[in-house]
Amino acid sequence: MKKIFTLLLVAMTAVVARATDYIVPVTVVVNDVTSEQLGEFSIVENDGLYDISLKNFVLDSENGPMGVGNVELKGIQPYQDGKATLFVTEKEVTMTDGDNPNVVVWMASMLPPVNVLLRGKIEGEHLYMNLDIDLMETMGQLIQVTVGEGYQMPNPSFELWHPSDETHVEPDGWHSFESATGALMAFAGHHLTKSKNAHSGYACARIYSSSIFGIVANGTMTTGRLNADAMSATDPANNAYLDTSMPDVDGAGMPFYIPLYSHPDSIAVWVRFRQGSVNPEHPYATISAVITDGTYYQDPEDKEYTNVVAKAKNNKIATTDGEWVRVTAPFVYTENAVEPQAILVTVSTNADAGQGSDGDEVLVDDIELVYDAMVTSLKVNGQEVPGFSPDVFEYEIELEQGVTTEDIEVVVEGKSAHVIKDVSFTDSNVCTVIALGGDMKHMSTYVIREKGSGTGIRSIKTAAGQPAYYMLDGRQAKTLAPGRIYIRRQADGTVTKILR
Repeated sequence: MKKIFTLLLVAMTAVVARATDYIVPVTVVVNDVTSEQLGEFSIVENDGLYDISLKNFVLDSENGPMGVGNVELKGIQPYQDGKATLFVTEKEVTMTDGDNPNVVVWMASMLPPVNVLLRGKIEGEHLYMNLDIDLMETMGQLIQVTVGEGYQMPNPSFELWHPSDETHVEPDGWHSFESATGALMAFAGHHLTKSKNAHSGYACARIYSSSIFGIVANGTMTTGRLNADAMSATDPANNAYLDTSMPDVDGAGMPFYIPLYSHPDSIAVWVRFRQGSVNPEHPYATISAVITDGTYYQDPEDKEYTNVVAKAKNNKIATTDGEWVRVTAPFVYTENAVEPQAILVTVSTNADAGQGSDGDEVLVDDIELVYDAMVTSLKVNGQEVPGFSPDVFEYEIELEQGVTTEDIEVVVEGKSAHVIKDVSFTDSNVCTVIALGGDMKHMSTYVIREKGSGTGIRSIKTAAGQPAYYMLDGRQAKTLAPGRIYIRRQADGTVTKILR
């Protein structure tokens, strides 16, 4: 059985001069299993550099709490990209024992230094950080921690569930007819349950249709709230809606909306779909996503809404023959002068209201907002880097001593992508460009060295017949963590990018 750990963040660093403590949602993924809770995250500025801390880090296992200790990243260089302050670093960290009196034993003093990869940002009032804590050598675990909200879907792997009434449950962040509003909600029936036939982890959502008074009621699940107010399935009085001004909360104490403060490029989800009876005229399931400014919005619309930031829809999800299939839908942005504050996502067993069949079923798992960050052009002093390709990460060209970050031109695809540019002349002329997705998860690093400097990955010798592996910033990797991208150099000098 997989080990399941839950991150507990308690008794964090105290408030000091030029320090900021954030009480924010914390999401932890270990072995494809997700847990969520509130935590406190500390950022301290010291002479233009930043110290970022997780303190009293505890893993709650099946055998009880395991005290790990304090994870502190010091001296982090900030980078500015528009209104966002960015932090990217990968350090070996020697953790220290915590001081939470409720934890009897701390492991930090027994652990060797661990590798921590941090990608994060402060954008306006919003903090969002991703930390990968590499405990592969000691515990066989890569712990992925996300701090903050408003850039990704909560409970993406549908592991967390809450009561929707006395006998039914809903996945955290999602709702169906058990928590619906409207005069006819009592007649809507039940269309959502927890399933163990997961794509990853231990659970997924199962949405199913049923026949009520001879009328097929599609199974529907939404991040907003369902409303049932009309007998006709096509009447827009039957809808999914959100309104961030409403104080209502669900069985988990969460509101009937998902905060979103960014501009994703698409939405992706894993589904397994089958029809109870083949219906060639209405063969598809559907997913839709609408980003709004947080004021009232409903899907399907009953009027023209000017509070919409973007829409995405895939209404061609065909039967998957019992297999899990990843489906996507790109966001199309409007010209409305509004900023994103919330997202309404709805999944249904049929793309056409009331046109499915009794017994239609969609299993849903591993949903995510996708943020593109592909560099399509890279120039230095107005000249394209020779042989540039988005999947080639190291170059040698003639570099002048006077090159600055202003001389580096980067074109990157991605509605909310970020770019970091850095120039160093310590040992040799080196230009570094880092492209980051808006959710700070996906990162590509391009290193441009002075021709003949001899410090690149290609110049490093490897043992006969043995490949060497490097992180994207050029440092050699001691261990390979799953889900991480590395550069592999073969003994013959060939270099390729791999995903572990």
